[in-house]
Amino acid sequence: MQYKKKDQQLEVVLPGDFNLKAVRQISELLGDRKELKVDLENSRFVNSKAVIFLHNLMIAEPAVVVKLKNPPKVFYELISTLGLHKEWDLDHIIEP
Repeated sequence: MQYKKKDQQLEVVLPGDFNLKAVRQISELLGDRKELKVDLENSRFVNSKAVIFLHNLMIAEPAVVVKLKNPPKVFYELISTLGLHKEWDLDHIIEP
């Protein structure tokens, strides 16, 4: 996993799918940072553990700002199935 730590930000490029293993690695690296950027260019899927992790970060006190880049199609399907497309501001979360 490639990553860059800045003051209050962690930027991650996943080498594969966004799953429990990736969640554990990101969680360890994130610490108390306030912003997380994840590039999913190499991911074929995002599983429910990853979605739960992101959701918990966004509703935490204090909340972590989450930005995603290049999410796979299945990400949108999972978010819709879980009903999170109504809660998450995808225009703010997804980076071009």
